[in-house]
Amino acid sequence: MSGLPVSAVAPATGGWGALGALVGLALGWFFQMDARISWILLMVFAAVPMWICDWRVREVRPHVLVASPRQSLMGVTAIALLLLGSMKLQLVWGGEKGGGVGSLVLPALLACVALGLAALAWPRFVSPTIPACGRFVQALLHGDRPEKDDVVAFMGWVVKAVFLPLMIAWSFTWVAGASEVWHGKNWFAIYATGLGLLYAIDTAFATVGYMSTSEKIDGQIRSVDRTWLGWLSALACYPPLSVLVLDTWLVYKTGSDWQAWFSDGSMAAWGWGGAILLLTAIYTWATVVFGPRFSNLTNRGIITSGPYRWGKHPAYLCKNLSWWLIFVPFLGNETMLDAVLHCLALLGVNAIYAIRAWTEERHLRSDPEYRAYAEWIAQNGWIAKARQLLLGRAIAGRGHDGA
Repeated sequence: MSGLPVSAVAPATGGWGALGALVGLALGWFFQMDARISWILLMVFAAVPMWICDWRVREVRPHVLVASPRQSLMGVTAIALLLLGSMKLQLVWGGEKGGGVGSLVLPALLACVALGLAALAWPRFVSPTIPACGRFVQALLHGDRPEKDDVVAFMGWVVKAVFLPLMIAWSFTWVAGASEVWHGKNWFAIYATGLGLLYAIDTAFATVGYMSTSEKIDGQIRSVDRTWLGWLSALACYPPLSVLVLDTWLVYKTGSDWQAWFSDGSMAAWGWGGAILLLTAIYTWATVVFGPRFSNLTNRGIITSGPYRWGKHPAYLCKNLSWWLIFVPFLGNETMLDAVLHCLALLGVNAIYAIRAWTEERHLRSDPEYRAYAEWIAQNGWIAKARQLLLGRAIAGRGHDGA
């Protein structure tokens, strides 16, 4: 069997981005800068090193279709409607988690105007996906079948419109929150600050990923999941749909998390909180190794380094395990029935992530690189190693009995 396929993003790319992110955060905190300035430093110091590492000194794939101004303007209009429409849905139905995009409406509108002016004045310097969106809309209006590349371009912008505003809002929230929770040197403050740092870096990398789809860094979107189940399972984890699914149907939070059950500074608190931080660190690591290519529902190259060296879904696994430790749904209930219902609700959330994992694999299996990676993991991943270890012990045990 062939070896592990080379990762689409070199480990050093994510490593330099993570180092830059830490430097940006440290500068913001050391000089006690405003949270907005700290967030900008985080984004710039994380993005620029990764862009430099992945910059390709090569000729970009030629685009045989010459974009007309009308196509470019129609594409910008479609993108603006997608972006502003997505943000409106968040503001109306996204609850507290979606409401953070409210401060981004005006910047988003100005960005779309600037994009339209750039598409008219310097058409060669704008992304070819913009006129592709225009051609997609034109084809639909004329009752024609859009070209495959135009469909991918349009759906790629749908993905950005849905997730980019949330990632910007959430990354800023984590940056602002992480600097506020440090009120002392007790263990709970250390835990909260560490958790905030990890999620700030995770959402910052996700933000950079949605903004870094240029072919110059080989970050273009190759394909987008086009199945209803794939989209629904992903959207169920984000507002506004998560307000219905996770906050109304699958309510697993009891009103108090793990800190209510441990004494600050106790060995149990250090162990429990440390386990949460470890799981969250692996989850963040699984985002960092994507470098500037992270995005949901897309294929932008197969990642095989970092925690993906041992399994196909380390982020989902660690995130879901951490929720069991953070929210302890089996504690803090008035009755045994409440505990069972809360645990069943969290199992339901786990099932949604399992469906996401399955739909992602189904989508990526059209890529021969992913098929080779999945085959390698089936033989060499941590599950395979555990199975081989257990099988070896079972065989040794039978041999000992026979002796």
